[in-house]
Amino acid sequence: MSFSDHKITQFTHKITDLPDQPSLPANELKARFDSSPEELRQAVNGICDEASRLEARVEGIVVDTFGDTIDREMLSEELAAELDAKATQAALTGVDSRLQSAEATLQAHTAQLAQKAEVYFGTYTGDGAASRLINIGFTPKAVMVMCGGYATYSKGSQTHWYGGLALTGKPVKASDGRSVLNIEAGGFRVYTESTQVFADYVMSNTAERSYHYIAVK
Repeated sequence: MSFSDHKITQFTHKITDLPDQPSLPANELKARFDSSPEELRQAVNGICDEASRLEARVEGIVVDTFGDTIDREMLSEELAAELDAKATQAALTGVDSRLQSAEATLQAHTAQLAQKAEVYFGTYTGDGAASRLINIGFTPKAVMVMCGGYATYSKGSQTHWYGGLALTGKPVKASDGRSVLNIEAGGFRVYTESTQVFADYVMSNTAERSYHYIAVK
């Protein structure tokens, strides 16, 4: 059946067709009054049944044709535009969040680099004193001292200690334990032995020698 099969062109019995003084028995008169609503009820129910069957058939066709995927071209322009706007906003929100996180990370790394990148270069000329503080105006975290491009120089069984790399709590010492280069408050301390009774020579402050240093603040 189709929807048009349930069309009511006219009711079987019309109340207006009855005489003003009906002579029908009471049960037949009641049936006449109920007949038109009953016909209407049956027609409406039939339409609902047909609509349900049609909906099921359409759903089956959609599933068979498109599967579970609804393509953008199937949507109305208004709905597609709304979905696009929401997707764009969600994407922008995600990008903004990632940018904020990256900016915070960059700032943290920049701050760390700024703390680690204060490097100072300088020179001094040895005066031959056994111990001497080279004052550079701050207490460094690390100092490297070299003389003529050397921190140490070996000749035979002898080693000349011109300097080296000293860290906080990690001074440079000759192989026999004598101090060569120490970090101290305000700078670093260098040394020179006035005698040559040892196999190792401490020479980080030898008179008239030129020394170069790198200090990290």
